[in-house]
This record gives sequence, structure tokens and C-alpha cells, in this order.
Amino acid sequence: MTDHQNYEAIEKVRQQIMRLRELLAILTQTVRDGEGRYAQLFSACSEEDKQRLKEKDLQWKAAEHLLTNRAALSRTALHLRIATRDISRSFEELYDIIESPPDALDEIDS
Repeated sequence: MTDHQNYEAIEKVRQQIMRLRELLAILTQTVRDGEGRYAQLFSACSEEDKQRLKEKDLQWKAAEHLLTNRAALSRTALHLRIATRDISRSFEELYDIIESPPDALDEIDS
């Protein structure tokens, strides 16, 4: 392998590492967004209840409010379902690139 080929191979691996970091940042943001959406499910609960109740009991209170209209719960689950599916596909694509034989990567770049 020449110095130029070695440089190109190292750069391809570096880009894979960079993509992994990008995907981790997206995943982290998706989890934060999900946590925020989860917290919104308790919007009908009083601040006092949020402070004094155990999480299971607070979930019960929220469930009482959401029983007749579960749209917020449904939207939250659907949003996270789609977001995690997209990020899962991105990790799958990255894995496939990493595990591709070096010759296959050269053909893709050509």
C-alpha cells in the first residue's frame, strides 16, 4: 500500500468515526426530546403532585387525565418510534459501510 493509499484508507476510517459521533449526537438529542415529551404528559398534574409523589403515583395521576384522550401519549410514542427507526437505520448503514470489504468501498467511491 502506498502512502497515498494509506492516507485515503485512514481518512475513510476517520470519516466513519466522525459519522459515529454525529449519530451519537443525534441519538442523544432524540433521547432529550423524548424526555421532554414524556414530561409534557404530566402537564395536567399540579406542581405539588410533581414534587411530592413518587414517579409511579405521578404516572397514575397523568393516566387519569389521559384516559379519555390519549392523543398526547400516542403522538409521543409515534414520534419516538419514527425517530428511533431513522437513527437505527443510520447506525445500520454505518455498520454496513464499516464491514464492507475495502474493494467494495473503492467501487462505491468511483
